[in-house]
Amino acid sequence: MSNAYLNEIDIYNEKLKEEFISKYPDQTHSIYRRVFYYSAAVEEMHGADLYEFNLKQIGEVLKSMNPSSLASVKSGVSIIKAYIDWAIHRRSNNLNPLDVVDVEWERQFVDTTKKLFFSKDEIDDIISNCKNAQDSVIISLLFYGVGGKEVSELRNLRYKDVNFEDKLVTLTNENGEQRQVKVPDQTLQLLQEAAKQLEYYKRNGHIAPNSRNTKGTSKLIETGYLIKPANTKNVHLSQVNTHVVYGRLSTISELFEIENFTVKNIQRSGMIYMAKQILDRDGKFEDKEQYFEICEQFGVNKTVNNGYEVYSWFAMKEYINLDMIKQLYRESSLS
Repeated sequence: MSNAYLNEIDIYNEKLKEEFISKYPDQTHSIYRRVFYYSAAVEEMHGADLYEFNLKQIGEVLKSMNPSSLASVKSGVSIIKAYIDWAIHRRSNNLNPLDVVDVEWERQFVDTTKKLFFSKDEIDDIISNCKNAQDSVIISLLFYGVGGKEVSELRNLRYKDVNFEDKLVTLTNENGEQRQVKVPDQTLQLLQEAAKQLEYYKRNGHIAPNSRNTKGTSKLIETGYLIKPANTKNVHLSQVNTHVVYGRLSTISELFEIENFTVKNIQRSGMIYMAKQILDRDGKFEDKEQYFEICEQFGVNKTVNNGYEVYSWFAMKEYINLDMIKQLYRESSLS
């Protein structure tokens, strides 16, 4: 379910649940509410609040969430368990059914049909099959931390912003704010190739023989920015608009038959890869300081908490964690 649709749902016994939510930091409130949006339909059906649920009923809530990873299930379980513990005095007994569950019980609710994230090898394979360096560089930059609102850092990037000696890229967001990220040699090579590309292969070179427009390429227009528009009817002589980036990824997704190949999922895949690198370096991945490293690389927003600016990192634990690393990178060092 989309966030817009969920927000239209009334939380069951809302006053009580909001009292529970208020115990936690502001930046986590939307995560807790999301679970209660899903539980509402099951609570209505059974005519009982979530704190009174048995294990089977809790399972119905988790299943309705269609979680795509074990991490998502664990997040839901953790929130429901905390809520039942908090309201335990209201239950008909003083037992929390989630006290006895294990990882195998949680695993049954993972929707294994939905793939959202990609390993570095998968990203490299996709990049190697892109005929346009203009497409490859978008994927690589997103994977290694470039983003901004409506991919502004990507759209604002100029070739002169790349320091090839120090492997640093200076990024400018929609507000003109700048930051630097380090990128690997592969990305630097793609930056060079993308800057030199003059002709864009339509549909990655897959133009149907019976197509009305038999010309397989479009001329790219030099605008001073690294991501160039093709010479079509609607040309922007400055930065490309957001839809150009989304459209190119959509075409790759369609041609390569890759579901959920979106800006957000490519970036999150890169975050998980960075977490794996930190795990290999430190021998563990659990501290908020390690999450902060990822936040720094990917330009994660900060929020004010108790008068201090801090990264909004807590929600990242849903998809950046040891289980997800193990799922994408099945290596002996992760066992």
